[in-house]
Amino acid sequence: MELSIFLLVIAAASIHALWNLITKKISGNLGTIAIGLWAASLGSLPFALHYILKDGLPMLSLYYIGATGVIHAFYFYYIGRCYEIGDISTVYPVARGFGVAGTGIVAATVLGENISLSGAAGIMFVCLGILIIGIHKSDEYNKGKSLKYALVVGMTIIAYSYIDKVGVGLVNPVSYISGMFTIAAVTLTVVAVTWHRDVLIQSLRTQIRYGVAIGIGSISTYLIILFAFRQGPLSYIAAVREFSVAIGSVMGFLILKERLTAKKVVGITAITLGLILIKFA
Repeated sequence: MELSIFLLVIAAASIHALWNLITKKISGNLGTIAIGLWAASLGSLPFALHYILKDGLPMLSLYYIGATGVIHAFYFYYIGRCYEIGDISTVYPVARGFGVAGTGIVAATVLGENISLSGAAGIMFVCLGILIIGIHKSDEYNKGKSLKYALVVGMTIIAYSYIDKVGVGLVNPVSYISGMFTIAAVTLTVVAVTWHRDVLIQSLRTQIRYGVAIGIGSISTYLIILFAFRQGPLSYIAAVREFSVAIGSVMGFLILKERLTAKKVVGITAITLGLILIKFA
């Protein structure tokens, strides 16, 4: 993987860990997440219109934008459920680990990407490190609910990674991501108004700043990834961006005062080794 792409993805991983930390701080409040999606949608709209007027918007790209928008709505919904009942140092690694493993398989089998021995070993070390960090006592998963939600998040990651790798090749990433966040915002808002209206009203009164931070962080993160998708292989990019798991674990230790256990140290070490292997693949 080229150094420029590698550094871009590492930057995205850092931002991703930060907005997930904020999401955990608000306990996955669905109303606040919906506010974040609208902030990302409206903030990106002028730039998206510029590129649409300049480059156009192929009809085929609308199908990909629509599909990824709905999938991302599920992604954000279940991210919220994870952080409502789970700990960032457990559900986050499980979700990302399951996602990167599945994405690597899809990239090799569906997209036909060639993965070198070093790259395959790197992906394996990243997955191993993530699983080591994520596996804790079962009672920490609130009777298995947060683990189930984390696996659902992982499945959405696999689905949207494949769709976006293809879709972003059809249209400018700025236009693509703006449409994606708009559809996700509409979908999640319908859910919030229908089943979580009181939560949404409370968020509008007290947590707008957190929502804006989540929105800016999430759209910035994924815009970087979409540009990287246009330049590098899906399997490697998906694996390198999981460095956010290590960053998130350190943030959990420093900011949320979670214990930095021996398992977490081993897991972070494995992830770092995997990233080095992927960098030189």
